[in-house]
Amino acid sequence: MPAPLSGITVIEAANYVAAPSAGALMADLGANVIKIEPPGGEVMRGVIPTGGAGNLPFNFLFELENRGKKSVTIALDSSGGPELLLRLLESADVFLTNLLMPRLERFGLTPEACLARNPKLVFVAVTGYGLEGPDAARPGFDFSAFWTRAGIMSLVGHPGSPPVLSRIAQGDHTTGINTVAATLAALRLRDLTGEGQVVDVSLQQTGVYTIATDFSRTLVDGTQPKTFDRATPDNPLFNTYPTGDGNWLLLVHMTPDPYWPKLCAALGRDDLAQDPDCLTMAARRARGAELAAIIEAEFLKHDLEHWRAVLDANGVIWAPLTTLPEAVNDPALRQRNAFQPLTLPNGTFETVGTPFVVRNADIAVRGPASQPGEDTAAILAAAGLGDEDIADFAARGVFG
Repeated sequence: MPAPLSGITVIEAANYVAAPSAGALMADLGANVIKIEPPGGEVMRGVIPTGGAGNLPFNFLFELENRGKKSVTIALDSSGGPELLLRLLESADVFLTNLLMPRLERFGLTPEACLARNPKLVFVAVTGYGLEGPDAARPGFDFSAFWTRAGIMSLVGHPGSPPVLSRIAQGDHTTGINTVAATLAALRLRDLTGEGQVVDVSLQQTGVYTIATDFSRTLVDGTQPKTFDRATPDNPLFNTYPTGDGNWLLLVHMTPDPYWPKLCAALGRDDLAQDPDCLTMAARRARGAELAAIIEAEFLKHDLEHWRAVLDANGVIWAPLTTLPEAVNDPALRQRNAFQPLTLPNGTFETVGTPFVVRNADIAVRGPASQPGEDTAAILAAAGLGDEDIADFAARGVFG
């Protein structure tokens, strides 16, 4: 089976999560991804303690975002660092970076400068707020640019509750998928036109798109969507409910009228199915708090396993609140190879795999991240640098 990005070389000068996660997915797709790190390695190599009592066997976060990549160490702040990177870009297909515009300008690595060295290059920038505009120089993480500035935080949590933080790297990984899609489009356009392209992905704009349904209304009427209140839902068939054993489940019926009789049958409440004040969505909305309390009382009478069988038998659309240890063993995820083996020197572990399936394509986790600078000599030789060139760059402090 062929790998979709076989023959594509990606040079990645990026740290943290959003941009590197895109590089990891491109490595899964078969691209030759070369990570440019400062001497000693990227900052994320040190965020997870490994080895010793109580520590983890490996830096799972760095491996997640950098699996399958080669490593070249270049000190970009040295006199020859930017020039060496430009030399590598001459034979690359993609330059993936999260450097902000002031640093791109400082190092002479702006899109214009890079495309001048390689007119067929796809320059991919992943930043908090974009390459241009009032916040182009502002650092942005997923918590700030994606979750908060995009407006998502304002919609999460119960009415009147303090703001709720997102989970770690949730916005980063969403932006990483967005970046891969944009990069593939740019590569296709390059193939059609023969010209290089510039891809500009921001965490903030990605966040906006994830709640585009809410934004589409705000753009029409200028209002702030209401936060969800499970005690007074507009639609009691789109709500969370506890079960008798302390578990929770979610009913999710966006067009609920056909499902109201099915839920009533599952609950053993045919009286509600016949109640004229419950037959339409408008009628149930008017009694939202009352019906939510009635439904909750019914769910509390039995444990989750009882409701699993009864709800499925009656064709109710629902899902249990699932913990991560439970999800790891979910047969649906296992069937899709959502978790894939990663072989390291100290053993084989599992990591989260590529988040999609393309049949008859070689897409897989291809191995661990290289050690800092492990591939420098081989990569430089392949780029046509001789011993004298390498010695010159070394003398200029490029390798630390």
